[in-house]
Formats: sequence, C-alpha cells, structure tokens
Amino acid sequence: MNQRPTILVITSDDSLYPQITDILSDLNLESNLAADCTKGLKQIRERRFDFVLVDSRMKDLPCENLIRRITNKSPSTEILAAKDEEIDAEALISAGADEILNLPLDREEFQTKIKKIKNEREFLESCGLAGKSTELKRIAETVMQVAPTNITVLITGESGTGKELIARAIHQNSPRKQSTFVAANTGALAEGVLESELFGHEKGAFTGAVARRQGLFERADKGTIFLDEVAEIPLATQVKLLRVLEERSFLRVGGTQDVKVDVRVIAATNKDIEQTVRDGAFRDDLYYRLAVVKINIPPLRERTKDIPILVYEFIQKLNQESARRIKGVTDEAMEILLRYHWPGNVRELRNFLESMLVLAPDQMIEADLVRKYVDEKLQAQRQLPVVTGKSVQAAEHELIYQAILSLRQEILNLRKALLSQGELKPEYFVDIEKPWEKEARLKEVLPPQSMDEMEKELIDRTLRETGGNRRKAAKILGIGERTLYRKINKYGLRDLR
Repeated sequence: MNQRPTILVITSDDSLYPQITDILSDLNLESNLAADCTKGLKQIRERRFDFVLVDSRMKDLPCENLIRRITNKSPSTEILAAKDEEIDAEALISAGADEILNLPLDREEFQTKIKKIKNEREFLESCGLAGKSTELKRIAETVMQVAPTNITVLITGESGTGKELIARAIHQNSPRKQSTFVAANTGALAEGVLESELFGHEKGAFTGAVARRQGLFERADKGTIFLDEVAEIPLATQVKLLRVLEERSFLRVGGTQDVKVDVRVIAATNKDIEQTVRDGAFRDDLYYRLAVVKINIPPLRERTKDIPILVYEFIQKLNQESARRIKGVTDEAMEILLRYHWPGNVRELRNFLESMLVLAPDQMIEADLVRKYVDEKLQAQRQLPVVTGKSVQAAEHELIYQAILSLRQEILNLRKALLSQGELKPEYFVDIEKPWEKEARLKEVLPPQSMDEMEKELIDRTLRETGGNRRKAAKILGIGERTLYRKINKYGLRDLR
C-alpha cells in the first residue's frame, strides 16, 4: 500500500463528500470525488485507488453493476458501499463489495473499518500474498500471530493452494528470517532414502556412504524446515521425527551420538490427516505435536474474490519474465475464470496464464480461449477415474454442476451456429455470460427444463439439504459464497435462509 493511501468517493450527494473527508481527516488518506459513475470509472481507469466508497443511491448506474465494473478494472481496490435501509446489503456483497456502511455514516464505525482493512492489507503484503478474500486475510493474520514464536505449525489444503508460500511467509516474518529455510518434499522420497535425507548419515552406514553427510535438519539449524506431504512419512521415520520435535536431537543413520539442533518445524499435507490418524497410518502423538497451530488454506473455488487479483499479479510477473506479453483479460473471459472450479488451484491458474503467453501472445485473453480450456478440462475429468476424498453427496453435486456447465457451453455453441445461419434473431437469446444485463428469453427456444431451471433446482435442493446454510451449500456445489449469493438473488431463493 502507498505511504498515503488513496480513496475515491463516488457520490452525487453534495453533503456526503465533506462528511467523509472530515471523518477520514485523522487517518491520513488522500480523498478524491467523482460526482457520477462515469467519472468515477474514468478515474479508476487512470489511476490506482486503495479504497473506493460507492454511494448506493446513485441513479446513473445500478450500484451492483458499478461495483462489478470497479472490480473488473481494479481488482485489488477495497470497495465500501454506503447504503440506506432500502438497499439489500447481500446484493452489494454478492456484487463484490468488501464492506457495507449504513447511512447516515457513523464516524467511529467508518474509521474502524478503514483501519481494519489497512491492517489486513499490511498483513497480506508482509506475507507476500495476493488476494483480498476473507479467508486469505484470516490466514495472513494467523501467520503474523504465530511467526514471532517457535510454535510448530501444520498447514493443510489441496494441492496447488500455496502451502509452501505460507510456510515461507511464517519464516520471513520470524526472528529466524536471517537463517536458512529448508523445504523437504517428504512424499517424493523413498523410505530408505528419507531418513538419510532428513537426518544425514555416517560414513559406512550403508553401501555408497563414503563420507559423513549432513541431513536437512542440520542444514536448517537456527532456521526453519518445511516438511511437505508429511502424511506420507512412513511410521518408522515418524518415531524419529517425534523425537526431534520433543528433544531437539536425533541420530544420523549409522550414528551413535546425538546431534542437537535448533529448528522450527512447519509441516504440510493435502490429505485428511485426521482420517489418516484414525486409519493408523499416522501416529496420533506426532499429529498433535505438529498441529499446535493449524492453518487450512481453502481451495481457490471457495475464494473466487482472489482470482482477479491473482490473474493481474501473474500477468505482471509473466510479462516481466518473458519477451511476449499478455495485455489483459476481457470482462467476459474473467466471468468464465470466476465460474471455473480450478481443481489444481492457484498452480493451475498460473499454468493456464503461462499457456496464454503461447496461445495469445501480445493480445487480450478472450472468452473463447478460456471456454476451450475449461471444456477440455471438464471432458478430461469426466473420462478419468479420480479419487476426490469427497463424500458421495458432494461428489454427486459436483458432477451435476459440471454437467450444467457443459450444457451451458452446448447452448452457447447452438446459439452461435443458429445465428450464423440466420435461422434465429439475436433477441431470442439471453446473454449467458452477463445474465444480469438482459431478460431471459431462452424459454422461447429451449425445452421447459432449461439450464437456468436445472441450476435453480440444484441450488434449491442443496440449500434445503443444508438447512439454508449458505457456506455449506457453496462448498457442496463447488462455487464461492458470493457466486451463490448472486444466484440466490437471481432465482428468488432468499426465503430459504
């Protein structure tokens, strides 16, 4: 964040802007005014703002659409929406608002929320994390709390969510940051090699051991060791690892003398390690010793608010590293990226953008390229038997949702074919990519059970099965909570709360 944060206030209320500048006078924010939505969007295109406050009573553009456009143009900007009693707060949050302020403004509440957001952003920057979802902010806060200590941390999450990045953030914000950070992928090492890699060996300990060799724990002395895929460690090695955690000492392979080390241990796994403990494949005493503090990283599909920011950050880095450039992502393409469930998480998103350097060099990433990628991935997932670790119910819902996405693509292809042949007029079709901008007319050309009706039925059933718990419903459906809020509003399902 800039040394002096900036805020843009979009309001046509002559009395609101002076009130806001007065409230923020002691927070050292540079404030700017836009008297209508068009001027506000123009300013956002021309410069970066840390905060934008939107008056939801603006008449020239619906507030939800304005918030979406701000998010598309400046994904990292924190959006505060000021509303009166007639405006639905959940609709604003669903559109992308980060905080809601009630009119008339309360001085203390407004200042408190600005301070909170500033602290959260400072934590994210200190951790090297890109995003602004509630989940990521909580992770950054936890990192900053545990980093100054020597507490052992267990990081859980699906493959590709960035577990090593969190481990490095803990190390970089700790008193050990000047010492070594050692990463060990324990799941990639055979059992006979793992002990030697971790603890070293003495000369002659086994065939080929021609000299004493330091293990990773010795190399990490005074620093931090990161044990990735820790749930894969064999039981015999788990005993030695437990001793290191409890006594800070170990024996090299073939050794007879204790080796003392001062090492902070951070472990990670993409497995349900508690189930692994129940199955007897992982020692419960070692689990409790590792999980003094547990940080769970949600999959990318559950924090879609981070996707536009990650896309922007990755494009910036890739453009710096390559002679080719990606000019950006169209709004239509971004909508598809937000809806895709990203089974490979952040790693898959980066790999996708890297592929765009080859497929779309020196141009904008268009929706057709994203659709092609998504369709190929969904087709591959339908053909391959994959162990997901999900419940039967969750797997069933995900398959149904993927079928809906596939049906949606078939509808788009059908529309394109019919329009190209001149058999139907464009006005008969809803713009599926931007359903809030047109009135649906699919019922005129499609069977009664349209894609929207199928999606509504699936969401309705899931909400009823979860007793109206939107967080659980979103997790089962494999979509973000904000996406679910928008669809609940779209289909009129709000009475299920």
